Amino acid sequence: MFLVANWKMNMTRDRIGEYLSVLDQKRLPEILEGSTLEVALAPTHVYLDFVAEEVRRRNLPVKVFAQDVSTRTEGAFTGEVGVRNIQDAGATGSILGHSERRRYFGETDAGVTIKTGLCLNAGIVPVVCFGESLEERNEGATLSVLRQQLTCVADEVAGARKNGIDTPVFLAYEPVWAIGSGINASPDDIRNVHSAVSEGFPWPESPRFLYGGSVNLDNIGLLSGLKELSGFLVGGAWLDPDVFLESVKALR
Repeated sequence: MFLVANWKMNMTRDRIGEYLSVLDQKRLPEILEGSTLEVALAPTHVYLDFVAEEVRRRNLPVKVFAQDVSTRTEGAFTGEVGVRNIQDAGATGSILGHSERRRYFGETDAGVTIKTGLCLNAGIVPVVCFGESLEERNEGATLSVLRQQLTCVADEVAGARKNGIDTPVFLAYEPVWAIGSGINASPDDIRNVHSAVSEGFPWPESPRFLYGGSVNLDNIGLLSGLKELSGFLVGGAWLDPDVFLESVKALR
C-alpha cells in the first residue's frame, strides 16, 4: 500500500523540521520494518531539496514527491518548475492534475496528459488525480467526466509501455465534493469508479488506485479494506505528524 501526504501550500522549514523529528523520534523506520507499506511526503517545490536532504540525514524510509510539474522541460518559462528541476531537488514522484490545480489555475486534461508523459520519460512516478464535482455527480455525469479526464492519460501510459518505460503510475480518485468537506466517498462509490476506470480505458496493466477525499483516522481502516485500493492521497489530516503516524500504524 502507498500513502502520499499532500502538504499543499502549508509548512515552513521550521515546521517541516519538527514534523520529521516526530517521525524520527517515534520510530517510523521500526513501524515500517517488515511491511510492504510505502510513504511519500509532498511539500511545496521550494522545500523539496530540504525534505529530501533531511529524510536522507535521518535515514527515514520516506519518498519525496512534488505537488505539480510543468508541461515544459526547460527554457524561458518564468515561474515554471520542470521534471528535471524536481528530480534534481530529490523528488521521485509528482502529484498531477489535483482538483485545486484544475479549479484555481486552469489545469487541463491535455496538460495533465503531457505532464504524465514527461514524468514517465524521466522516471518520475506520476500520481494522476481525477474526480467529479458534486454537480456532475448529481447529474449522473461521473463516468463521462472520468472518460474526459483519463482517456488520453491511458493512451499516454500505453505508449510509454510500448517504448519500454516501466515507471509506476498511480491514479488518485479524489471526488471534488469530498475534498475538505468531511464527507468521503462510500465503499460502493469507490468500487464503482474503480470498475469503470479499470475496464473502460485502454490501460496496459491494472491501474494502481489511490483514494483521496476527507480521509481520517475514523474511516481509513474501513477504506483500507477495499481490495480495489492501493493506498491513499491525503491532505489536511496528514499535516499533523502524529495523525500521519497513527494512519501508518493502522495500515502497516
